[in-house]
Amino acid sequence: MFVPRLASELECPDEIRQRARTLAEQAEEHGLTTGVHPAGFAAACLYKAGQEQGQWMTQSDVAETGNVTPTTVQTHYETLAEQVA
Repeated sequence: MFVPRLASELECPDEIRQRARTLAEQAEEHGLTTGVHPAGFAAACLYKAGQEQGQWMTQSDVAETGNVTPTTVQTHYETLAEQVA
């Protein structure tokens, strides 16, 4: 739910939006989203998807859009990198 909203606010290309949605779904399947701030996790998915596509998007920009801290984005990004392909 949060990925599309944040992607729209960040004006993300469709490839990044779709990859972030896939990451979020995979994270949910692995139980990584239980008990975490959903906007923060969605922001991390968008950040990771952007990094994979070579799109420059700072953690600060993504965090601000999700109304979370850059530390939250970094923490969830690391979780995604370790647990989700």
